[in-house]
Amino acid sequence: MDTATRTRSSRIALFLCLIVSAAILGSQRPAPALEQPLTVHGATAAEEGAIDWALRRYRIAGLDGMPNLEVFLHRSDEACNGGIGLYYAGRIDLCTKDASEPYQRKFALHEMAHAWTEANVDARFMDVRGIAAWNDRSFDWKERGTEQVAEIITSGLGAGEIAPLLPDQITDPIADRELADLFELLTGRRPITQID
Repeated sequence: MDTATRTRSSRIALFLCLIVSAAILGSQRPAPALEQPLTVHGATAAEEGAIDWALRRYRIAGLDGMPNLEVFLHRSDEACNGGIGLYYAGRIDLCTKDASEPYQRKFALHEMAHAWTEANVDARFMDVRGIAAWNDRSFDWKERGTEQVAEIITSGLGAGEIAPLLPDQITDPIADRELADLFELLTGRRPITQID
């Protein structure tokens, strides 16, 4: 075989290898990207920083199982039914435009706690605390089990800047140890911050 024939044969072989490789590789799907548990809409840089901080606190504490969330930031409190935050079925609405950074962080933690609780907490907490209603709106906000859970989780993950809002009979005065024990009951872990 002369040099020209070998070169032509090599090119044909290379061309066939490329076609076969393209067919094999083209039929494979790339590995899926890691799914982000959180999508944020309408946040300022400061609000997005507070949300990222809150999500990191869950990770640092080892609280896996956060469901996928969509977080919407609003300039008025109408989207939050006149309040500062609202969680429902994987959606968080935050109306913290006028709040300081510690409060933006607290309410991000609090609303994420509702989502985490929905996916991870059973009814033992209500029995231990003697709570009559999980989320009955005829009860005061602080008397609802869902709000107490969110405040306890928030206090165990927060930076200790804002005390939990719990019923007076619980906080009069609630010991740091009791809050830490409630956090552990809910999460199976000790708090990552000192609860004041």
